Amino acid sequence: MILRVTRAPVTVQGVDIEADRRVLLLIGSANRDEDAFSDPDSYELDRDTQGLISFGGGRHFCMGAALARMEARIALTELAARVSSYEIDPAGISRVHSINVRGFAALPTT
Repeated sequence: MILRVTRAPVTVQGVDIEADRRVLLLIGSANRDEDAFSDPDSYELDRDTQGLISFGGGRHFCMGAALARMEARIALTELAARVSSYEIDPAGISRVHSINVRGFAALPTT
């Protein structure tokens, strides 16, 4: 989630928003916009990711995006090279409770 303040009146998806109003942007939701992505709820490794805004956009683009992508690529490559299969223990799953981070605090696997 990202909080922004409108500096001028704006209309978004047919909704008028006055100037100086707080707007909470749900980036994860935007990445599942069916107007932008066909079958947005499915996980497709070969999906064109040019339209994703996970790291923001324009002058608000995340400075650490390149590092995050590199870390993910290295971690996933190493994991795939070492692990041929796995099982998740559903009883031990614990989510992170945070406004701006989604994921797991614990995800026990064997």
